[in-house]
Amino acid sequence: MNTSMRIKLAVVLALAAVLGGCSGPCSKIEPINGPTLSANGVDLSTYVAVGTSLSSGFESGGIVDRHQVHSFPALFATQLGKAVQINGQGTFTQPTVSADGLDTLLEIKSYSPLIISRSGRNAGVPTNFTQNFPYHNLGVPGALFTNLVDSTFYPLNPFFGLIQRGHGTILAQALSLAPSIISLEYGANEVLGPTTQGSAPGASTGTAYAQLMTVALNSIHTALPGTKVAVFNVPDVTSIPFFSTFPAFTVSTTTGAPLPLVGEAGPLQLGDLVLLTAANAIATGTGIPPGGYNYVNPAAGSNGQPLPEFLILRLSAVADTRTEITKMNAVVDSVALRPFVTRVDLAGLLADISANGVQIGTNLYTAAFITGGLFSLDGVHPNDLGYALIANRMIDAVNARFGSAIPPVNPSQYASASASRAQPAGPSRYPLEVDGLQQALAKLYPRPR
Repeated sequence: MNTSMRIKLAVVLALAAVLGGCSGPCSKIEPINGPTLSANGVDLSTYVAVGTSLSSGFESGGIVDRHQVHSFPALFATQLGKAVQINGQGTFTQPTVSADGLDTLLEIKSYSPLIISRSGRNAGVPTNFTQNFPYHNLGVPGALFTNLVDSTFYPLNPFFGLIQRGHGTILAQALSLAPSIISLEYGANEVLGPTTQGSAPGASTGTAYAQLMTVALNSIHTALPGTKVAVFNVPDVTSIPFFSTFPAFTVSTTTGAPLPLVGEAGPLQLGDLVLLTAANAIATGTGIPPGGYNYVNPAAGSNGQPLPEFLILRLSAVADTRTEITKMNAVVDSVALRPFVTRVDLAGLLADISANGVQIGTNLYTAAFITGGLFSLDGVHPNDLGYALIANRMIDAVNARFGSAIPPVNPSQYASASASRAQPAGPSRYPLEVDGLQQALAKLYPRPR
């Protein structure tokens, strides 16, 4: 199905759900309303989140209850006075999964050498699957914006089976809860799909995003005119650890002069990015030029083989990616002029972190892989502390736009010295092995359809 047909189908499905009511499987879901709550006269009684893995609380390659309770929607709901429980129940409900998560979470097996793997861990099971109404957190790992209103591709992503459960579109489920405030977080996967496989998003990405944003906001406002919407913009994903951990250059073992790594399309240039999934290849000498220092595994040296291009994001692809992100964020800036919409500047937050880090108490946290303390072990998703910062960015946006007075999250509560949560910035470490990450991301971030 091409993009034009897919968007037309999305419009039909969205308007049918909103104007005609939900029929078929989704009729089994009963609408509920939470207790009345206000903050300076703003109705915050029922909060629903729709979005991607970022909304779901995904960390280190999977979702698990102990991190889901620290997703940014869960933290935002907590600041509204909602009960967020480890079993997914309470007054802000989630599709929780027991340890060791789905997919099983990555963990550090060794610090010297640095080895990251999910081997030996057992998959968790859903702990709130039988809830008889939609979850308040409807963030779906791997979701594209079109999946908000189009269920065609739900069977291809097992996370929809866990979260959507065959009960109609994500938008129809969200609206059935009659939220007074909803967060809308889409767009990152349209970019991450191709870039995590070494290519740029298509030139129509920004245009399709604009059309889907119009469908989403018009549908929400038609069904629930009083509902407030917090729309997240799209961060520059090329600055996350997945793209920034490995340098594109090494040095000569004899002269110390810079030497570029070598890809199948030739030597890397300044501005080319090496993906985190290249760890295992570099460790065996792939991509290291003859006479070059193997900074991942010095004993291996060079094997004379070039890095496959799917492990490299070339400068031209980086530029094209940023162009599409700019188009998408212009859409968010435009829709944020509507009186019921506020913009959550996730792009600005990541840019600040990348440039300056975040000072919390006496510790500086940065975007560095592992040692920076803000990202999880997959190099893409935040850890608990990172999600706390996102929650505060959303709280600031809602308060500023609608005049509420939601108290901020205390980030220091999530800044523990654990690799799966947070630790202060320190010397960089290059992983010798990141087991199964390429396959996990290919499943999580399929190319836009």
